[in-house]
Amino acid sequence: MFTFTAGPASANWGGCAGQTCLEVEGSGLYVARLTVTPAPGSQFYGHFRLSGPGISGQSAVQHWHKGSRYGVAVGHGVNNHTKICAEGFENDSSGAVKRAIGKTCVDVHM
Repeated sequence: MFTFTAGPASANWGGCAGQTCLEVEGSGLYVARLTVTPAPGSQFYGHFRLSGPGISGQSAVQHWHKGSRYGVAVGHGVNNHTKICAEGFENDSSGAVKRAIGKTCVDVHM
């Protein structure tokens, strides 16, 4: 079972905050895959970061828009009440971080 510690819940164990949406695929404490997308209607130049115990990832810096996805295969169980977060960042034309644009987290628990 997945619950959200930030952002509204949506279908398929996911949530959004600001311009960042996180979807968790799995069952019980098993996490198969994490997918980060821009929130509906969002477009920006930047990147996403994923974090949690034993989970770390960063997308490429690029233009994000409807249909863009950043996914990470996890493929293992996690401890009860593991917090997994996705955070979005807008970058300037040189690639430097300009500002954070949303952070959403899920609490994976039984």
